[in-house]
Amino acid sequence: MKNKVCKFISVISVAPIISLFVLTAIYLHDRSVFGGVLWYGISIVFLTILPISAYLLEHILPAYKTQGRKGERKLAFVMCIAGYVLGTIVGLLFHAPQGIQLLFVSYLVSGGLLALINSLIKFKASGHACGVAGPCVALIYFFGLKTWYVILLLIPVFWARIAMGRHTFKELISGAMIGATGTLLTILLFMHL
Repeated sequence: MKNKVCKFISVISVAPIISLFVLTAIYLHDRSVFGGVLWYGISIVFLTILPISAYLLEHILPAYKTQGRKGERKLAFVMCIAGYVLGTIVGLLFHAPQGIQLLFVSYLVSGGLLALINSLIKFKASGHACGVAGPCVALIYFFGLKTWYVILLLIPVFWARIAMGRHTFKELISGAMIGATGTLLTILLFMHL
């Protein structure tokens, strides 16, 4: 039973699924952030659909399929970064509302920092923790400090990832700090534009 709960938490806490929850919560709370349903849909394409396609493509692309979990992790990073880069470019080129541009850039900064640290330092900072912590900071920004408690969503993620033997506490803390810092820096940047 414990393994099933851990697996469930791990599946629903991947960055693309969290982005779907976050985008929908913001859209339902304040549609003006999106300027209409079009940018809501575009955001879902680049922050959810394109990144989550990695889990389907992994079964089709032989180079990743033969690597098992390692290949799945690599492809997930590639597709997430592709979605974040393309979303940021589309948002800037087609003048997305500022809140959407902020979300795209925050995902790009956090995901880019995570990829950079994991590849250059050969440290396995948690993508799950990054993909939860950054969006939690974004939710606090959009909903106000009264929603500080969303950070508590990291507790079951930490528990599940440690229980499954996928990460150490240090890797989870590092991932969370990367996501939170990347998003906070993006918010500060946008506040000064």
